[in-house]
Amino acid sequence: MVFDWTKYLELAEYITKNSNEFPDKEACYRASVSRAYYAAYRTTCVYLSKTDKGKFKDGGSHQDVQNYLRKGNKLRRTISNQLKALHFDRKKADYHDEIRDRSPSYLSGKSIKTAKKIISKIEDL
Repeated sequence: MVFDWTKYLELAEYITKNSNEFPDKEACYRASVSRAYYAAYRTTCVYLSKTDKGKFKDGGSHQDVQNYLRKGNKLRRTISNQLKALHFDRKKADYHDEIRDRSPSYLSGKSIKTAKKIISKIEDL
C-alpha cells in the first residue's frame, strides 16, 4: 500500500496541538516542523514521479527537487521557493541547538501553514 505523505502533516498538527501533554514542548515543536516539511517534500516528489516521467520517484536531493521545480512555470517556481524556505526551517529544527530568530512554537505554526500551502498548490497543478 502506498503511504499518504499528507498524514505527516496531520501528525505535525497533532504534535503541536498536544504539546502541553509532553514534558518538553520544544521537542514537540521541533518534531512538528520536521514532519510538516517531509509531508510537503514527499508529496511533491510523488507528484513529480507521476507527472514528470518518474522524476524523483524515490525522492532525491532536497536541493535537486527545488531546482527542478524552479525551472517550471510560475506555480512550480512558487512551490520551489516555499519548499526551500520550509527546508531551511526544518534544518533549524533538526540541527540547531538554539533557535534564535523565532520561538519554536512560532516555527511550528509557520511550517504547518507553509506545508499546507505547498500541498494545496501541488493539488492545483
